[in-house]
Amino acid sequence: MKILNNNTLKSMNLPFVLLVNFLLLGAVSCEKFELPEAGSIEDLTPPSANFSAVGTEDYLTYNFSNTSKSATDYVWTFPGGSSSTANEPSFTFPSVGTYTVALEASDKNLLSDTYSAQITVVEPPIPPAIAPEVINGDFADSSYDAWKIASFTGGTRNPYNGSSDGENLNYDGSDNGSKTAGAKWTNGTKAIPLTSSSRFAYQAHTISPGRDYFIEYSYAVKTGGADTDRVVVSILPGHYSEGQDALAATPIVEVPSTAILGKGNFTLAKERFTAPESGLIAIWMYGVSTVDSYIDNVKLYPAD
Repeated sequence: MKILNNNTLKSMNLPFVLLVNFLLLGAVSCEKFELPEAGSIEDLTPPSANFSAVGTEDYLTYNFSNTSKSATDYVWTFPGGSSSTANEPSFTFPSVGTYTVALEASDKNLLSDTYSAQITVVEPPIPPAIAPEVINGDFADSSYDAWKIASFTGGTRNPYNGSSDGENLNYDGSDNGSKTAGAKWTNGTKAIPLTSSSRFAYQAHTISPGRDYFIEYSYAVKTGGADTDRVVVSILPGHYSEGQDALAATPIVEVPSTAILGKGNFTLAKERFTAPESGLIAIWMYGVSTVDSYIDNVKLYPAD
């Protein structure tokens, strides 16, 4: 590079010299600057990520409520590598346990914030099974309306014969000291063959679906043989208004008497069954006997 001395500078035009010096200095010391876009302002409200979670009827599935602020885009990270860009997603966890869920919230200025929380998934306790009330299960009400079906084509709505020859035990199991009321079937009111005098006792109930229950009753058969002289208590699936429909239904469980010990000598019969998914069942009782047969203290209750 040629060095200009004072004599040379004097012979040159001063403005030209200044311009040359400016250009030379700029070539040596110029730095590159990125200026903000025209009209841009500082982001005074950067994103703030936050959320809450609420369980659903399916205890493994949660709905997530996005409470983030100043954000436009979201990325959720769930267990097992699952993710979502929805504003408020749902997620089904694989099993009970404690899991971490994260949310990254960002805005159009490419600023972001992340919030994470632990979600503890627990299986809810099983609610107590419905304990139905068998109305007039001890047959103390002589009107026996609680055991009548709405209609019965070819039969009768009368459910049984009233009797004072029930067992000595009260409904709560305490000793009455003498006979109590009971239900009675005779040769003239036996269920089979079906006649206009055939008597069937019916009572509808709603119990907890899928839960186990017991049907229990006490019986006494005067004489005869088990094939020809017995009483039967069944649990039918569903509710019925017509006796013929109940008669045609396939029982969930059928509990016939087996012992023939004579009048006044009662035997306890009990059978476990599982409630249908509808929870609708009906007690269906009748006699198949040429002799007097008795039922008392009918009970329906959860197995556990």
